[in-house]
Amino acid sequence: MADLGHLIDRLSAEARPVNRLPPPVLRLARWALLSIALMLLATTWHGIRGDLAAVVVNPLWLAEQALALAAALLAGFAAISFSVPGRRRWERLVWLPVILFWMLVLWESGRPQMAVQEMPELVHLFCPYCFPLISVGSALFLAADMRRAAPVAPVRMMGLLLVAGGSMALFGERLIHDDLDAPLLIAVQVLAILLLGVLLAPLGRVLFRWRRRR
Repeated sequence: MADLGHLIDRLSAEARPVNRLPPPVLRLARWALLSIALMLLATTWHGIRGDLAAVVVNPLWLAEQALALAAALLAGFAAISFSVPGRRRWERLVWLPVILFWMLVLWESGRPQMAVQEMPELVHLFCPYCFPLISVGSALFLAADMRRAAPVAPVRMMGLLLVAGGSMALFGERLIHDDLDAPLLIAVQVLAILLLGVLLAPLGRVLFRWRRRR
């Protein structure tokens, strides 16, 4: 009892007030704005694709872009939800049906050309400038936000932030480049992002840790 009383006295004397984080939706919106800023930065040396006015009226192109953006936002929302104890289970899984539907759309739109379309070369799979800038930058912004919260599930948080950053980069790439529209190419890109998320997810144990104050 004496130890317990001493602990209570120590906590009441040394405990510091904790600033409450904004709701997950607001944190997601802030991350999305920062990611858009990275896309604008990428356009400073690449510009916007010349046929953008023509492709924005293509329903299939718009659907694929909408699914890419939805996958990025929902994966980001799921990652943020994992950093908040007590969130609903569906919030952490809502990204998965969108990814699967995105892959289904790519499969259906690319299947007629599969017989004549060659597998893309790995070196041309992503833009070597835009993709790293947008994907890594977006992932770092999201990681910085989640490090301020509770590392409840660090491995899943890491995997989801990589999926979110990669999907956001795919969305941004197609606004900048006109040679990354092939459905087969996009499907390979999505699978590569998911694989990278699985492989690097254990690094979350290093990146997201409970902080100890001395």
